Amino acid sequence: MNHFSSHNLVIENGLDLQNAIALRQRFMAINEDRLERMRGALSDRQQVFMDSLALLFHVNHPMLPGFVSRQTPARVANFKPSRHDLLVGKSIAKSFTFTLQPEARDDIYAIFIMGSVGTIAQSGRSDLDIWLCHRPGLPKKALRELELKCEYITTWASKMRLEVHFFLMDNEAFKARKFTALNKESSGSAQQLLLLDEFYRSAIYICGQMPLWWHVPVDAESQYREYTNTLLYKRFVAGNSVLDFGGIDKIPPGEFLGAGIWQLYKAIESPYKSVLKLLLLEVYVAEYPNITPLSHTFKHLIYQGELNIDALDSYVMIYHRIEQYLLEKEQFKRLELVRRCFYFKVGKKLSAPPQNAKSWQRKLLEQFTESWGWSMKHIQFLDSRPKWKAVEVNNERSLLVAELNHSYHFLMEFAGTVGAGRTLSSDEQLVLGRKLQAAFERRPGKIEWINPSISNDIAEDILMLSEVDNDKLKGPIWTAFSCQSLDIKKQNSTPIKSSTNLIELIFWCYFNGVIEQNTRVECDQSIDITPIELKRLLSTFRTWLPLPMAPLSHSSFQQTAKSETALFLINAGVSPTPQLDSIGYQRMSARNDALSYGGFEENLVASIDTVVRNSWNEINVRHFKGKNALLDAITEYLQFTIPGTHQRPPTIKIVCIGNAHATTISQRVENWINEITRCFFANKESQYNRFIFQLANAYYCLQFKSMKPKIQGFMSESHLISHLEQEQLHYSQIIMDSRALPKHPINTICKNSRENSIDVFFRRFDIGIEIYIVDERGSVLKSVFRGRQNHNPLRPLYRFLRSVLYRQANIYPEFHGKFGIYPINVMELVKTEDGIYQAKPRKIVQEPLQVTKFDFKVVAFADGDNEVRYNFYCEDQEFAVDIFGDQLELVIGQFILSRRDSNASYPIYITDLDLSMVMDKIARDDRLQIVHYLRIKHRLEAQLNKSINVLINA
Repeated sequence: MNHFSSHNLVIENGLDLQNAIALRQRFMAINEDRLERMRGALSDRQQVFMDSLALLFHVNHPMLPGFVSRQTPARVANFKPSRHDLLVGKSIAKSFTFTLQPEARDDIYAIFIMGSVGTIAQSGRSDLDIWLCHRPGLPKKALRELELKCEYITTWASKMRLEVHFFLMDNEAFKARKFTALNKESSGSAQQLLLLDEFYRSAIYICGQMPLWWHVPVDAESQYREYTNTLLYKRFVAGNSVLDFGGIDKIPPGEFLGAGIWQLYKAIESPYKSVLKLLLLEVYVAEYPNITPLSHTFKHLIYQGELNIDALDSYVMIYHRIEQYLLEKEQFKRLELVRRCFYFKVGKKLSAPPQNAKSWQRKLLEQFTESWGWSMKHIQFLDSRPKWKAVEVNNERSLLVAELNHSYHFLMEFAGTVGAGRTLSSDEQLVLGRKLQAAFERRPGKIEWINPSISNDIAEDILMLSEVDNDKLKGPIWTAFSCQSLDIKKQNSTPIKSSTNLIELIFWCYFNGVIEQNTRVECDQSIDITPIELKRLLSTFRTWLPLPMAPLSHSSFQQTAKSETALFLINAGVSPTPQLDSIGYQRMSARNDALSYGGFEENLVASIDTVVRNSWNEINVRHFKGKNALLDAITEYLQFTIPGTHQRPPTIKIVCIGNAHATTISQRVENWINEITRCFFANKESQYNRFIFQLANAYYCLQFKSMKPKIQGFMSESHLISHLEQEQLHYSQIIMDSRALPKHPINTICKNSRENSIDVFFRRFDIGIEIYIVDERGSVLKSVFRGRQNHNPLRPLYRFLRSVLYRQANIYPEFHGKFGIYPINVMELVKTEDGIYQAKPRKIVQEPLQVTKFDFKVVAFADGDNEVRYNFYCEDQEFAVDIFGDQLELVIGQFILSRRDSNASYPIYITDLDLSMVMDKIARDDRLQIVHYLRIKHRLEAQLNKSINVLINA
């Protein structure tokens, strides 16, 4: 056969039409062989799809699959249906008749199928990647109809068990680097010339125009445009007979990185194929800048007269190129992995006898394995891959991931060395990066998926869970063992997975399919979890996360990962009352709050394991133990979202695994978390709320600060009340847990205080009155006044509040209130028969009056040392601290006593306080609250009243 060497293909030296035709016939001969091999792997029904493919896109017939409308782009260039084509159409739809408008344009330029079909790697599961090449510049409506037609035909093909993916290709747009969006099957802008390289060496021509690239010799690729222009101009090739996607001369270095990221993404589901593709990229990179793409090798062989279909097989060429590269580098372990990947990609089990005559694929694969020196025992082991268990699968995954990482880092280093530009768009890079992170990133507590299409079933018949103390970790470590029989102790067992967290270990086994419905799980005596608890745990996993999980769309990765569902497992393998368990008792009590149970106010939550799934299907398991387990777990749970946004916390399922008080505990914790969720996520303003609850014999305040949840604990009610006095940056309503302090005044106060008002609550007792003031931001100040009833502090307090509200209104407009009056609500706390307080509205004018003969005003200022000092004013008399110094309180006391009718001992009340000159010294955000005034008022009054008592008793 003639060789078409470069010297006799130079156009100036004479390329005649006869040679051009012979060259095209040579490519078509190879194409026919590939097409026949592809059809040989299809069933009779599937071959109907192949036989009808050209016809379906040539006409728009209502009875044929894919019909959208008669205006849908159709008519394949240079295609004339044969009698066989028309018979196939009739077999699909009996009413089909072929008609074609002669004046219609050819909207479909060509149809190609690329990928593994027609190669040694084709199997019954191989999908068909079809390039549907259409006329450039089709209107959007026409393109949408063509896409819809492809979708309908894809659905029709699926009924024949054919997985088909159509790619609408505009050759002019492709040459201009205008790409379709990234999706599961399309690499978007990740690669162009590398994709074209794969297309040219693997595509099977179905109908329409043939590739113009066929007619350009390899050594003319650098002048591709000039060469093809001459071919067309001199009519060696008819312009309407060819389709041009461009040549492959210099591959931009940025494409290697983009293609590498894309192959890593594809490795999530098809690791063996991706290892081969990534290593081919590594080979190309090693040759840079003088790369010889495989498509050039393929074309060069054909030009040299090579017609051996096996030598021109796309996957065989990939393997040989990688093999040569690794042998030169003496990287034999990597080569062995590549051979395994190639063997698995071909998918022919050589250890099993052929069902019929040996296929060409099996014969060719046998030649490979014989040249590799593989023993039958090794081949049998590889052929048993569908039945590999967790140990083999985990080892295999580790090798695959290590190889994927090696190739990727090699490409990254190359990109950095040559300053490769980015070919991926920023959005595509973000999406692929997130997918890779979800699939391959390792972090504490994250459950790894170890079986990416390696084995069909890694479930164990018998699994043993065992605990061993680990000195280095200063705690126990749990291990899951595979056992061969029920007589576990007498059998050698194989360790599968170890973890410092028992629940994480069990969930890992469930998630990866090691534990299934029929798996018998045994625990050795060192593990506290009972068979009943283990059964409950696994049942909970199956209900909460049924497997397999549904695949995610690309759109799921266009947003940051958000926690979506959470599972709280309480007291798994831990008892809240171990001291009673040892003697077979459970503590019973009328006080049945699981968070503060019984007379000893015990917290029955001894441990919590949280399992959280996010929007990227990542799953994390955390273990919390000890008296703060619930506090730590709820803090982490609330960190998943930010109050005040549209996002709410993950949906949560609460299950108490332990047997002791299981229902009481799970219901109480569920209600408690629901109350917290309502507290902080009811509306935008609720993000500033405070939640008060009791745990064991302590009290806690939960509040978001700087968008993070903070919990502060207090050992007594009085310490809690003092904490509630703290200034707030926004109005912060206090929400009480439904089981916390039900008979304490603060419970009633929190339920009856309102925003945009000052609420005064008072409670009388035998020798005085207790007052709680809730200011405009929700800060609570408690005061106790002892004395006779006629010395009632409410009226002077009311006068003081009105004075400072007037001052606040001069600074902050919101204090103007309705009709210029900011509301002050006064309520009396009255105890009912069941010991719970009720708030009864009172009018201040109805209270017994303490006649005050003078106003008592205080003005704050900063001295030379920037310290806050106070001057006092009474009956136009000024009492300056700079004049009287340490004697100031005694001087004021003497003056006040001199104005009283008697030397009676009753308190003095400040009626006005000016803090305008020291705002920045007092308020955290330079904004005064009423609580600031009240604190200073009470402190100064206490000092003055102490001085008066000294003078009276002197």
